Amino acid sequence: MKNNKYLWEILNLDKNFKCSEVDIAYSKIENKTEEVKRAWKILRDEYYSEVYKKYLDIDTVIKAGFILDNLELEEMDYYNLDFLTTPVSKIIKNIDKSNPKNPVVLLTTGGFDPIHDGHLYMMEFAKKTLEKNGYDVVGGYFSPSHESYVSTKPYYKINTYERVSLCQEVIKDSNWLMIDPWESMYCKIYINFTDIIQRLESYLNKHISDKIKVAYVFGGDNSEFMYCFENKGIGVCVEREGYSKIFNEMKSKIKGRNNFFINNKSIVSTYSSRNIRRQSYNLIEKDYEGDYVIRDEGLISVNNYKKFVQQNMLENARIDFLEKLKNLFSESFDNQLNIKTIDMKEQLEIAQNILESKNTISLDTYYKGKYNIETSRLFDISDIQKNYIKLIGRIGCFSIEEQIEKIKEGKYILVDDDSATGKTIRDVVNLLPSKINIEQIYLLANIFNKNIFDIVDLRDFIIGANSGGLVVRLPNKDVARAPYMLPYVSLKSRATICCNKEMEMSLNLWKINKEFYKKIGGKICLEQADYGFKKLMNYIGFDDNTLLTDICDWHIEKLKQNI
Repeated sequence: MKNNKYLWEILNLDKNFKCSEVDIAYSKIENKTEEVKRAWKILRDEYYSEVYKKYLDIDTVIKAGFILDNLELEEMDYYNLDFLTTPVSKIIKNIDKSNPKNPVVLLTTGGFDPIHDGHLYMMEFAKKTLEKNGYDVVGGYFSPSHESYVSTKPYYKINTYERVSLCQEVIKDSNWLMIDPWESMYCKIYINFTDIIQRLESYLNKHISDKIKVAYVFGGDNSEFMYCFENKGIGVCVEREGYSKIFNEMKSKIKGRNNFFINNKSIVSTYSSRNIRRQSYNLIEKDYEGDYVIRDEGLISVNNYKKFVQQNMLENARIDFLEKLKNLFSESFDNQLNIKTIDMKEQLEIAQNILESKNTISLDTYYKGKYNIETSRLFDISDIQKNYIKLIGRIGCFSIEEQIEKIKEGKYILVDDDSATGKTIRDVVNLLPSKINIEQIYLLANIFNKNIFDIVDLRDFIIGANSGGLVVRLPNKDVARAPYMLPYVSLKSRATICCNKEMEMSLNLWKINKEFYKKIGGKICLEQADYGFKKLMNYIGFDDNTLLTDICDWHIEKLKQNI
């Protein structure tokens, strides 16, 4: 210790200080030397402060994994607990299923370039061990490390977004494992793993349950990380081939109640991401062929603003937004796709002429058949969103079952806007009783008789638009609507945007939304927006009087640091 001072003395604190007092003490020091900054960073951390208090030795703190990051005091709100970046769907499902008394979520961090069987088995071993010791494991996360760390590794070939996407593909079918993209996609720099633990536990406590504890899982090559868990949290160290000596030393030394050492002599303990990176592996992206189509609903998508904005001003702003959206799509596909629009009014007129004398059941938001089933696919927010949870009645409408009960016996044509896989239509048909016979499927998008790459609706990209955005389940299980942009909706899954372009396009989408609302006067507030979008924004903390331009600014600020 320099000048024989304890770290708390460097910050003018008493030895019985609390972590919550450290930032205030640091702010009062004028000459913030590297020594002062290091003392601040160690003592404000709930884990490393405990290591230092016990051993009074900075070298032990460093052995336990501590790094001195470059974040300054004014940047220490980076946890962003209101910014919904972390998927929680599997935790919700498992809590509902088992009603756990002692819920715990596993977390492991690392490059995961790529995730391999060794990582997966490590988490499975940890899960079994904790469950044998009275814990109820309700979920687990891989947290891919920040680019500034992973890019220094040998044979690193891809970027953050590709790495996260590959990780999501690996665990998408697991009933408990998920990818938390916060560290890699929404954090400015590489930070301590203890920060990842503290942030995740705070996030889950805020959005799911304050009973959830986070257990950190790590390999035997980092056995000394266990110093962090002698007096704080839960640590699970899984033996790794070639590191048995330090593993056994730490196992004999650390005897805390929540310190678990798992012997692992299986072949997977020899697996290495570095060795896998020696081989070439590529992300599978869809070839750029055909036309990318935007369905333009006209003013009906923003008719909730007609009372507050002159119609010509609203129409001009909408047309400008559409042109900017087309440009963004073109840029995202490297100008290799034709970006087309379908005029919804024309689409509906053609359908009406063809179906006028037919018995129809419509699933489309705007086409009105003899009967209409107002239904939405419910997805989890901030998730991979490849598959929906279930079909539900559209927000503000009766349940699907109640709507179906009103349909009389007979033969019908089922009408929908488009169909990528046909799953939604199949699921609706399976709900229909035998007395209702679907003879034909009519898709409104079929008027566009060309090779279509994908079809999206304009309203889904305008925040607050009438019935715009993806219908999502919030962490509290309420239903809301989220615009097609990060952090809420996967543009890769829902709009076929390459994962490398998702963040940049999302940032630009928030920007052109701000421009749209400025063009119509800049006075539209959340109260006037679509109910589903309002519900999402209320959940993350915005009140009804918040201007939509300010909501855009908030999201732009959160996203721009990651470009």
